[in-house]
Amino acid sequence: MRQCPRVLFVESYPHVLYGQQRTMLSIVERLPQERMQPLVGVTGSGSFVDAVDQLGVDIMRFDYPSLLAAYGGAIYRYRGSRRARMAWQFAQYVLRARRQLREKRISAVFCNDLRGLLTVGLAARSLSIPVMIWDKLDRPHGWLDLLELPLANKTVLISEAVKKKFPRWQLQTYRRRLQTISNGVDLAKFDASHAIRRELGLRDGDLVVTIVGTITERKGHDRIFDVLPEFVARVPNAVLLIIGSVSRSGEDLEYFNNLPNRDHPNAWFLGVRDDIPEIMHSTDVLVVPSRHEGMGRVVLEAMACRKPVVGARAGGIQEVVLHEKTGLLFDGHDRKGLLDSLVRLCESPVLRESMGQAGRARVEQSFEQNTQLDAVLAILHEMMNTKG
Repeated sequence: MRQCPRVLFVESYPHVLYGQQRTMLSIVERLPQERMQPLVGVTGSGSFVDAVDQLGVDIMRFDYPSLLAAYGGAIYRYRGSRRARMAWQFAQYVLRARRQLREKRISAVFCNDLRGLLTVGLAARSLSIPVMIWDKLDRPHGWLDLLELPLANKTVLISEAVKKKFPRWQLQTYRRRLQTISNGVDLAKFDASHAIRRELGLRDGDLVVTIVGTITERKGHDRIFDVLPEFVARVPNAVLLIIGSVSRSGEDLEYFNNLPNRDHPNAWFLGVRDDIPEIMHSTDVLVVPSRHEGMGRVVLEAMACRKPVVGARAGGIQEVVLHEKTGLLFDGHDRKGLLDSLVRLCESPVLRESMGQAGRARVEQSFEQNTQLDAVLAILHEMMNTKG
């Protein structure tokens, strides 16, 4: 009997479990139905690894050496002997990854981020193993972005906004390798969940605004904290739920420590949660004030629960949220626009209801998860059938 091809899924941020990681887990779960065997490659431990263990999927470890383990753009700032030592560690890392891929007889590699592509993905390509990446970030990485399209056999972009970080000549040269497939949401999962407002300590009259994601400058937490006192002055029963934690980057920790009004009594830090459907059902308004956002799966999750979204006009957010129909958009640096949008929705239950219903209809029509995953899996099949 012919053995099922083994597909390795590489996640470089295993310490968290946000939209990017949950999307990949959805593909991993589907793989046995496609007569393929999934394995998951990780660079450390954390919530994502725990979730993979619960699925009973085999894990391959690709732990980073010391200098490669830096997050937050630190690698770009290496100079002199530090850069040389990093290059040596990188070469040894890729050679070790090559041996692991050969030993496990991997047939294809799916990279969930650029780090995975430039390390394990590079090792795979050197062995003529086909590699694909689902790129979900519109924020430029710097010169390393120029390596993505030549290196991957297939590059899936989560939104049209992601294309903007690549030069036009690359988009033209590698156009046959490119495809845009938006994120999706499992409607059945969200329909089966319910609100947990009482368990969260919320009162009946509270108006809940929620922000979800790692606490970083990219996600724009400072924007909502900046207007928080004025917002609560205008909506006294408002509560801001902050779902997520600070990443391991020193820059992000400094950013967190400098957040304005961080100790405001109406700001509740709930940390990383594994009950996002319940959180969304408990929310009145989702706020997404990101400076960069490839798309934002959490936007779809709120819309699936019939919740309106207040989002910045950044990246793929504006490709999903229809202004004045499924939510309200504001220019990123327009603090008054953010404040007025939040107040307007909180003061009008009728508007929240109508936008929430419109958002749900939009998800059903354009962002149902099985449809999106079918498209990604079709590319994976095609890639393995046309190696090289």
